[in-house]
Amino acid sequence: MIQETIPELPSEAYQTPSSRVKALRMMLGLSRKNFEQASGISAATLTAWETNKHPLSAKGAKKLVDAFEKLSINCTTNWLLSGDGLAPRYQQPDTECYALDARILKEVFYFEQSNPSPIVSIVSDNSMEPFYELGDYVGGCQLLPDKAELLIGKDCIVTLETGQVVIRRVQQGKEERLNLYSLNYETQAENAFISDCKIQRIAQVIWHRRTDVVTL
Repeated sequence: MIQETIPELPSEAYQTPSSRVKALRMMLGLSRKNFEQASGISAATLTAWETNKHPLSAKGAKKLVDAFEKLSINCTTNWLLSGDGLAPRYQQPDTECYALDARILKEVFYFEQSNPSPIVSIVSDNSMEPFYELGDYVGGCQLLPDKAELLIGKDCIVTLETGQVVIRRVQQGKEERLNLYSLNYETQAENAFISDCKIQRIAQVIWHRRTDVVTL
């Protein structure tokens, strides 16, 4: 194993506790739900910290330090809370993979800075293969649920009423609701097809990054 410092990003990327938490999670290539499964910290709590809905506390920072350590990132509570002190160090078995992760994180950052109401998600199942593969990054601009009919027939990032985020193609459902369906008919993914569902938010996929085709 080698150790590398977290790659240099535009200064805005690490200016606040919320941005530092999100940047480290993105370095791991984990969605909030996957981070919950790996760390035990709920996706709702993580969302509150990353959006600054609830400012990160010292107790919360300690939980994150322990969680990141298990996932091969070493950082301190002081750095998470203030940005001061020892910079995080990231363990990677392969330097090429590390450079790849750093480049994708920069692209995510610029997408979020350049678009209104951005949503970035990581494909967490094989339901949209071969177009979107497990681990791919996708991004879009959020629309309110009452504007969802504008996205009929489009591939979208959808937050369900339960809070789960899925990548699906959108069809018109009954009574102004939506049908969501996958493109991989052999998938065993949960919620591969959802009929007449309610949603929290939706965004058409307008940015897609496959990790296996990024040129270093």
